Amino acid sequence: MLIAHYTLDHPLLRQTFQTVPDAELDWEDSFTDADGETYMTGWIDCDDDDAVEAALRADPSVSDAISLTESRGRRLYRVGFSRRAQRLSTRGVIAEVGGVNQLITADVQGWHLRTRFPDRAALEHVYEFCVDHDIGFSLNRLYQESELFDPNDAGLTDAQHETLVAAATSGYLDVPRASSLADLGAELGVSESAASERFRRGVRQLVEAVLIE
Repeated sequence: MLIAHYTLDHPLLRQTFQTVPDAELDWEDSFTDADGETYMTGWIDCDDDDAVEAALRADPSVSDAISLTESRGRRLYRVGFSRRAQRLSTRGVIAEVGGVNQLITADVQGWHLRTRFPDRAALEHVYEFCVDHDIGFSLNRLYQESELFDPNDAGLTDAQHETLVAAATSGYLDVPRASSLADLGAELGVSESAASERFRRGVRQLVEAVLIE
């Protein structure tokens, strides 16, 4: 299996991101209802929620958009797509060749995807679809699934691993932060200074293991 990281210059929500360039989207799910209409649910992070909702209403690729809930400063939207946007969707062609989207985010720079493909031919088929429909395609990274990083290879202690995971899930790494070092320490059952030391040592160990050769 191949893992591909790539960016699409896709018309879907392009106008929204151009109107509100600091907005960022984390995809949750896509589905087609009984009438054949395609929808997406995704979290949009932006300081100006009113501007995002106005931009979505004006976006020609959007048929309707509903804010479902809010959490940690982000809003979860259900977005319906116009007929043209549905025809240009890569979701169907990726599924057709046996691909599976593992991660999708979007911002003013485009749609950033991590997709698992059964082979190079499947990836090339998606690339050709994009070329045929004037969708910009930039391949950022391609590797075998066996080359995926194993967290055990980082040399983290159990305490460091626990601390880094807790920092991510508790909102300590969010911008703005949703929790403090004191909150992190309380979750781990240690002092604030101990949580700080574990976090800093864990980050250093992870950086040295993954980014520094």
